[in-house]
Amino acid sequence: MMAERVVIGNATLHLGDCRDVLPMLLNESVDMVWTDPPYGHANHDGDWNARLNKHRGLEDQPIANDDQAGMRSIVDFALREAARILRADCCCCCCCGGGGPRPTFAWIANRMDVDGLQFFHSVIWDKINPGLGWRYRREHEMVMVAHRHGGKLAWSGEVKAIPNVLKISKPRDDDHPNIKPVELVETFVRAHASSGQIVLDPFMGSGTTGVACMNLGRKFIGIELERKYFDIACRRIEDAQRQARLIA
Repeated sequence: MMAERVVIGNATLHLGDCRDVLPMLLNESVDMVWTDPPYGHANHDGDWNARLNKHRGLEDQPIANDDQAGMRSIVDFALREAARILRADCCCCCCCGGGGPRPTFAWIANRMDVDGLQFFHSVIWDKINPGLGWRYRREHEMVMVAHRHGGKLAWSGEVKAIPNVLKISKPRDDDHPNIKPVELVETFVRAHASSGQIVLDPFMGSGTTGVACMNLGRKFIGIELERKYFDIACRRIEDAQRQARLIA
C-alpha cells in the first residue's frame, strides 16, 4: 500500500507503515532519530487503561504492533533502517517504557548495540506524579541513546550537558494515549541536532517530535500508521510552524 505524503513547511509527514516508508529514504540522509515505538505491553487492549477510558466515556483502541512479538519485529526493522539512514556520528534516541511488566528497556538497550548501532547511555524520564501500576506504580520511563557503530555521539553545542534524570510532568492533553511532553523531546533534539538538520520519527503518533522540531528550527520527517493520529500530527505541526513564524 502506497503511503500518503504531506509536506508542511520544513516537515514531511507520511501516513503509512514505517516498513514501507523507511526503505525509500536514502543512505546517510538523516541527522537524528527520535522515536517512541510500541512497548509490547498490549496497552489499551482490554487492560486497566482501556477499562478506565471506557468508564470515562472516552474512545479507546489497541495500539498497533503492541504485542511483544509485533513490537520486537517492527522496532528491530526500524533500528536496522536507522543505522543505514543516519549520517556518521549521528544519534538515535528510542523510548522504551519503564521497569515492567516485561523487560522492554533491556531488550531495546541490547538491540541498540548491534547491527550498525552502538549503545551510549540510558536516560530516565521522571514523570513526577505516579501513574497506574500493580504494586509498583509507574512514575518513570526510559530513553535509550545510541549512535552509529564506530562513530561518535553527535552533540549540537547548544547545551554543554544534560542530566540523565529529567523531571518533567506528563502532558494533560489526550491527543494520544502515550503522548510525550514537548519539553522532553526538545531536550534531546536541542542536544543532538543542530539548526536546519533533519530529525526522523518513524512512530510519529500525534506529532510531538515534529512540534519540538518546529519550535527549534529543525527539519522533520515523520511516519504514522493510524489516520486519526496522523491528522492530529498535521494540525499540531502546522500550528507550531505558525507560532514559530509569529515569534520570528
